[in-house]
Amino acid sequence: MKTIAIAMMCHAINAAYFQSMGDDSQPTWDDAPDWQRSSAIAGVEMHLANPDATPEQSHESWYKQKEAEGWKYGDVKDAEKKEHPCFLPYEELPDEQKAKDYLFRTTVHLVKHLPDPEDYLALSAEVVNLRQKVEHQKNVAINTATITPANVVQKSAGVSIQYIGNKSLYTDHLYESALTFEQGQVRSIPSDLATKFLKHPEFTRYGEPESISGESTEQGLDDDTSSILNRSKEKQQEEIDKENKVLDEIETIGKMTKAGLVQYALEKYEQKLSPQKNLDELKESVTQMIHQYGVV
Repeated sequence: MKTIAIAMMCHAINAAYFQSMGDDSQPTWDDAPDWQRSSAIAGVEMHLANPDATPEQSHESWYKQKEAEGWKYGDVKDAEKKEHPCFLPYEELPDEQKAKDYLFRTTVHLVKHLPDPEDYLALSAEVVNLRQKVEHQKNVAINTATITPANVVQKSAGVSIQYIGNKSLYTDHLYESALTFEQGQVRSIPSDLATKFLKHPEFTRYGEPESISGESTEQGLDDDTSSILNRSKEKQQEEIDKENKVLDEIETIGKMTKAGLVQYALEKYEQKLSPQKNLDELKESVTQMIHQYGVV
């Protein structure tokens, strides 16, 4: 996919170059015949495989390919007759044709370190999925606790529930409330959270008198429930913020070049990465550093 994208860029630049000289004969990539597109792709592959290849060697590679396909010299490019005005030794080419080989080589090496379109889309999709998970955690946190100052211990308005399980001390990890219950302890908690707890046989409603209409009334108890819930909410928000920073950083490195990734690892984590690694390997190494050491 990336090779084709580079070939498309080279083809477009080549067409623009000839247009600047009054030659509008170059078709767009979509309209170009298969042989012309294949030739551009082969040229890109040659330069990627041989990064030190010169424009002259690029032309020689093109010449050999055309020779193998049965092409010959002709004053006018003719695909049916397989004639091409550039079917000449490099030194016999006019300067404007030599310039084309320089432009082609420069374009390949300029954009070869850009992320592969498919890899970038995959990374973007991964970031979107992670953000959705973070948003879900955020919603859970909001539903679990009401936002109030963490250091305020106040009368908790809500549903009173009692822990009647067998454990001497029960700690909630399932709903991430961080509430603890001693055996027989009663807490007044938000009704939506109480509904979740009451799904378990270890909990029961406590001391809620019936109203005239027959519906239960919600009462409050003076305890540390609100304080615990608020601290839990703040902790969850801190984790969400931390995860968001990680996601933002991963998204940023996904757009970096090889040189940028090597410099990033050195400056941020004092880690030396080999510039000989390919782009995907460098991204993976830096991503692991971010997960291991956090955003710095």
